Amino acid sequence: MTISDTLPACFALAGAVLLVAAAVRRRGDLTRVIKAHGLLPPFLMRLTPLIGPAEGLAGAAVLAGWVTGEARLLRLAAAAVALWYLALTVYLAVLLRRRGGVPCGCLDGTSPVSAAKVGRAALLALATAPLVAGWPPVPAELSARLLACGLAAFTAGFVVVAGKVADLHGTSATPGR
Repeated sequence: MTISDTLPACFALAGAVLLVAAAVRRRGDLTRVIKAHGLLPPFLMRLTPLIGPAEGLAGAAVLAGWVTGEARLLRLAAAAVALWYLALTVYLAVLLRRRGGVPCGCLDGTSPVSAAKVGRAALLALATAPLVAGWPPVPAELSARLLACGLAAFTAGFVVVAGKVADLHGTSATPGR
């Protein structure tokens, strides 16, 4: 695996890492947060308790497909993750437009929705999509696959920190805050 393959893999896998982290780390009741948004119809509200486990499973399946080199699992799970981030992008954009800076329920139950979070979700959807088509190729060496996962975790952390900095900058630039 060359550096030209490692970097795209880091970005593509970062979304999966964040989904696993969100499922494990999320504080607060996501169902309560989503209900407070008032955006989903009642029939979809009944499915909200499944969101955390489903996103964690999809992210874990991408990582498992990558680590094991199982291309079919990787492509199917990557499609689920890319679609998840696309749906999240739309949901967060509508939430931001209609409700302003209310808590979004992303990694925790208290941080507000922001343009940075909408952008992050869109970026992660775009970054994950090439895995559906089989790019970058899964390397034959286990050490290279594990290296890409480790760098993906670093990339995911960097994306979260960059979003927090963008949110802080946006808050401090607003008069009266």
